[in-house]
Amino acid sequence: MYQALFVFLLVGLSALSTAVELTFEMKTEKVSCFHEQINKSSKFTFEYQVVSGGQYDIDVTVTGPDNTRLYHKERQQYDSIHETAAVSGVYTACFSNAFSTFAHKTIYFDWIRDNEPDNFVATHHSALTQLEASMMNIHDRLKVIVDYQTHFRLRESVGRDTAESTNTRVMYWSLGEAAILIIVSVAEVFVLRNFFAAKRSTI
Repeated sequence: MYQALFVFLLVGLSALSTAVELTFEMKTEKVSCFHEQINKSSKFTFEYQVVSGGQYDIDVTVTGPDNTRLYHKERQQYDSIHETAAVSGVYTACFSNAFSTFAHKTIYFDWIRDNEPDNFVATHHSALTQLEASMMNIHDRLKVIVDYQTHFRLRESVGRDTAESTNTRVMYWSLGEAAILIIVSVAEVFVLRNFFAAKRSTI
């Protein structure tokens, strides 16, 4: 019996929040919008980060169902907002790469929406106080772990992209230096040969 209640409560707690995570590629001079249905008085968190591409910047705008602008930033690498929905409806987040003419970018965003408490928990509040508290604690800690893992993966991805870009630049710079050294060596040999040839002809 307790095992069934434990599983049922776990499912109920998992429904307290809904998270949407997505990583996508932004082409040059394009705008991509994403929509989320949110109920009135529900809290939501929206965060994003440019993983790779260009100067790691993007224009972001979040609007409400009545086209009210809740957030707008230009050429940001990463940021997050925490809001409470004033009205029920579809909220929209738009990413714009219109200012870039040559750099494709990879964008990650996370949209977490808190739902209304489950009726099962409210009905059995007195009978499941300790179990509910334990499960809420586990649920919150698991969310923190998932967030940390996501941020570490993003940081690792950005670091790897930076390292690969630096390695490519160093390789091309080394090839350029080698080419310049060969050209200078050949030019020196040619000048010295002409110099001694001119000396020999004058003698």
